[in-house]
Amino acid sequence: MIPKEKIIENLKRCPHFERCSQNLCPLDFELHLRSGKEQDKCRWMREPKKKKINGREFIGGGKAMPDGILNFVPECNLKWLNEASRKRWKEIKDKF
Repeated sequence: MIPKEKIIENLKRCPHFERCSQNLCPLDFELHLRSGKEQDKCRWMREPKKKKINGREFIGGGKAMPDGILNFVPECNLKWLNEASRKRWKEIKDKF
């Protein structure tokens, strides 16, 4: 079991931590123990969504997590990241 302080320390690496209310965070060492719905996912876990408004197509979400945060995502949480973030995580790890 990972100490609560270590979990919180890793969560605080995200610049959005102080104002975030999402229950599912890829920086959480115990993410597998959490529950929630689609709207409870961190922005970096959401795949892009396309929406048409007045004939124009808009795409929201699905951006890659910044490298500075991505370095602290535990490998066991990769499956939770959106595709762009997973791809970037692997690119970073392959360089080292």
